[in-house]
Amino acid sequence: MVDLATSNAPPDRNTIDEIVGRGRKAQRRRRAGFAGAGAALAVVAVSAAVTLPSVFGGTGQGTVVEAAAPSAVTQQAGPATWEYPADPFQFTFGAFEVGRWTVAAPVVASTSYQIASVYLDSRTTNDRSVTGDDSARTDDRRKKGGPGYTPKPTIYAYLVLYRPGAFDPAGLSGATKLTVDGKEAYQVSDAAYGGTRRTLAWSYDSDAWAVLSTNSNSAQDPSEAELQEIVAGLKPARATPAKLPFTLDYVPAGYQPVEIGSHAMSGLNGIAAARNGDYGGAIFANPAPATTGLVEPYGGVEGEDVPGSFQIFVVPSENSNQTTGDTTIECGNGFCTHRSADGRTSIQVASGGRLSDAEMTKILQGLELRTVTDDSTWADAATALVR
Repeated sequence: MVDLATSNAPPDRNTIDEIVGRGRKAQRRRRAGFAGAGAALAVVAVSAAVTLPSVFGGTGQGTVVEAAAPSAVTQQAGPATWEYPADPFQFTFGAFEVGRWTVAAPVVASTSYQIASVYLDSRTTNDRSVTGDDSARTDDRRKKGGPGYTPKPTIYAYLVLYRPGAFDPAGLSGATKLTVDGKEAYQVSDAAYGGTRRTLAWSYDSDAWAVLSTNSNSAQDPSEAELQEIVAGLKPARATPAKLPFTLDYVPAGYQPVEIGSHAMSGLNGIAAARNGDYGGAIFANPAPATTGLVEPYGGVEGEDVPGSFQIFVVPSENSNQTTGDTTIECGNGFCTHRSADGRTSIQVASGGRLSDAEMTKILQGLELRTVTDDSTWADAATALVR
């Protein structure tokens, strides 16, 4: 696997679209216990020099927050009531801590919700790549299931803040109705993926719901009671436009922006690799998906393509082996790709064959890259994306 990870680019069928749709999906499956050989190979294809670790029994670098005494809720400065800007690509809450929970600032915004990564003291979240050599050495020392093997205490969690009317709590199968911090709530706990999956949804405002989803390799940690502590920490913040490291001057007729990632790829694929150093991404769809009656983010937990969509990815070149190596735009198998003038950034449009090469090339030709390492130069999503 290390040889494969450090070899030449894989065949053209491994587009970034597939890397995100299959590789990141495989990463999340490995996080959830599906660590089969096929999944491992798909993850290796994410990059020419790195592999992504598994959260459940994983061996790579991760966010490890040492256990500490429970802290008071970190209050956020902001308005007393929630804001719902007409432009949905804005963030209306910020990072906060409560007890053992740390909620990062949101990095994904869509026409229906925002998403933030969530971490828990004393548990590891692998949302960052590690070198193949480091992973191999650790695997040699800790053969899964072998003598002395003890799986790391791990968790994969995220918070989705839905706009009013977007989330339908009736879609949570087998949920128990609760009142948490004075708010209507629903909670589901079940055994899944070799661990415990918990979901807590609560009404943070009129007809507006927040949903915390966790997958842990412990049946007791976090407990249902600890899951509920996070409710008190969520407070409104002044609406802030999401930023993108590029602008567009062409989008095919009929396509609308539906989801973006800022300092991450879009959707749960971006959350699965939140600390991987990616710059940004966007999803356009024709027709746009529904903005009501949702029970999960677009594409679902498996990160599937939004129907009728194309995606834009802007990532460090070392995070992708699907580039031409220069500014020449090359197309094939449903995607077009090239690199920035300095060779450090990979830029791609992927449509799974829904757009012609000519259309994808035109999108790339009209894409203006900002200084990816300086987000003060980045554009507001509302003006970056042609509508």
